[in-house]
Amino acid sequence: MKCREPRLKSCCCCLDLRAGCFFLAMFEIFASALGFFVAEDSRILLLGRTAYMLHFIGSVFLMTSIFVQIEALVVIYMVTNVVHLIFCTVFLIEYATYSSFCALETVPAFFTLTLSIYFWLVAFSYWRRLQWEHNPEFDE
Repeated sequence: MKCREPRLKSCCCCLDLRAGCFFLAMFEIFASALGFFVAEDSRILLLGRTAYMLHFIGSVFLMTSIFVQIEALVVIYMVTNVVHLIFCTVFLIEYATYSSFCALETVPAFFTLTLSIYFWLVAFSYWRRLQWEHNPEFDE
């Protein structure tokens, strides 16, 4: 008996996965651009901004994959999303402990990190759908 990973059939219960990936890529591009300007001087500031920059590039790749339907571009987004989740979580923890904790800056970053988990699941489901569209026999 095979264990199947969770797959979504739609984004936000009302959008097709392709359209949902388009809107989430636009949101992630905007959120990553804002992430460049978060925080003051910090030991991990460069790390956090690098993670946002990588995630920005991954989101652009996801946007591109919607139009050209290349599976590898979705995989790049998913990898950069995991890197974004790891490094920005470390950045937020470091920022909260060593700097003056500012809710105005950390709450939006925490909100986008929480949404990134759901966005990763949507992108993963879209990637699985692309694999199936290119090879209908592919159904692990």
